[in-house]
Amino acid sequence: MKALLAGCRSLITTNCKPKSISESCISSSSFVHHFITTSTSGGSERTYNNIIMEATKQKTCVYLDYNGTTPVYPPVLEAMLPYLTDHFGNPSSSHHFGSEPKAAVNKARRSLLSLIQSVPIADLSSIMFTGCGTESNNVAIRLALLSSTHKVDKDGLLQVVTTNIEHPAITQCLNSYIRGGLTPKITVTEVPVDEFGRVSSPDVIDAIQENTALVTIMTANNEVGSLQPVFEIAKICRQKHVLFHTDAAQAVGKVDLRGLADETTGADMVTIVGHKFGAPKGIAALYIRPNCLDENGRVNPEHGGSVLLMGGGQEGGRRGGTENVPYIAGMGKAADMLFEQRGDRSGLEANAMHMQKMRSRLLEQIATGLEESTGKTDISRVNGPLNADQRLPNTLSIGLKGVQSGRLLADIGEVVACSAGSACHSSSGPTMSYSAILKAMNVPPDVAVGTLRLSVGPNTSLEDVDFAADVIVKEATRQLNT
Repeated sequence: MKALLAGCRSLITTNCKPKSISESCISSSSFVHHFITTSTSGGSERTYNNIIMEATKQKTCVYLDYNGTTPVYPPVLEAMLPYLTDHFGNPSSSHHFGSEPKAAVNKARRSLLSLIQSVPIADLSSIMFTGCGTESNNVAIRLALLSSTHKVDKDGLLQVVTTNIEHPAITQCLNSYIRGGLTPKITVTEVPVDEFGRVSSPDVIDAIQENTALVTIMTANNEVGSLQPVFEIAKICRQKHVLFHTDAAQAVGKVDLRGLADETTGADMVTIVGHKFGAPKGIAALYIRPNCLDENGRVNPEHGGSVLLMGGGQEGGRRGGTENVPYIAGMGKAADMLFEQRGDRSGLEANAMHMQKMRSRLLEQIATGLEESTGKTDISRVNGPLNADQRLPNTLSIGLKGVQSGRLLADIGEVVACSAGSACHSSSGPTMSYSAILKAMNVPPDVAVGTLRLSVGPNTSLEDVDFAADVIVKEATRQLNT
């Protein structure tokens, strides 16, 4: 067993360096540097197609989709390995083999609380581990509705207040209640965002009614990176005795959320997702403020057991199913890494500064490159907040006027990994569709259909950014010239 563990650690050292994403998508700085120097050299006869073919052949791909998922960071993987080998026991077991896994699970709860509270509370049961962010969001909605049936109006309806740019894990769940597939039945008020993708706190508060069971608003938007005023909204919702939930999946690891779930003024429920900040896919958590489901006339539906997964009573009776200890330990380690000191800064601060620098460079290189290649200054447009304090430091949503992002991604996807801000179902014509988020922000259609979401990470280098920008500019220019 020890030999296996040593072998796995050797793999971490040799094959899982921070830049390593997967076998087919490795950000190779040496190749990127070679590309930049040869493609910008006046005497080079190498063509754009040659570069793409060589990059594909060498399986070199710059990863700019950190909002989609992050790689599992090497220290996280190393923290997981003992619970896949020596400490394999069930944390619910009372014997020797259950003690280490149980301790690891509780340690991870403390680590996650440190992300969202100024002073982490002693009640570790406020963290419920789940399988994904979708589950956490669905459970938050269900708990809020089932605990608030005393607030139904004369038609037997509860109200939920949200925005028009939420993740499908929120909108599709709410739609199920609206259609009557789930009970109780509800009405939903979607508060519109402004042109920068941000919602107004007064507008949210004005939407609250006597039968409001829940306000649920994401902390940060996954497409354009806009940060919502969730601290302020949480405080006012507490004053109005209305439950407040926020999906913080995209914000954790990128901005400081300490205080978001403080006991007196913070959110009642917070969704945290592991694979967005260096832990594996398949592990997430829902923070539930102690006693919030028993206050102000609410009746906690969990007193009768789990509201979703019934079973052995794990997670304090909230979620049946044996805990995924290796993944939980990994998620806890990913949280700890954010507050480890790197010189005079925390890991979170250092990461944020680096990602902001990479984002700015990426924007500059794309905008300048397109202006030089086309002679036009209106090709590129940034979607989302212009104020850095109102957006994620790593996210660049950039619209390319006259370009079809789906076609561009198909052509560069083997050398630059990013995503589109649009979902094009047709190559041309009036039937082309694009992101509902961009529609909600009133982004012009000719810009929206050419939008790319580029999200950098802690390990993105200047060479990665310059390589990706050059590829994007060349492919966009080629589209514009055909």
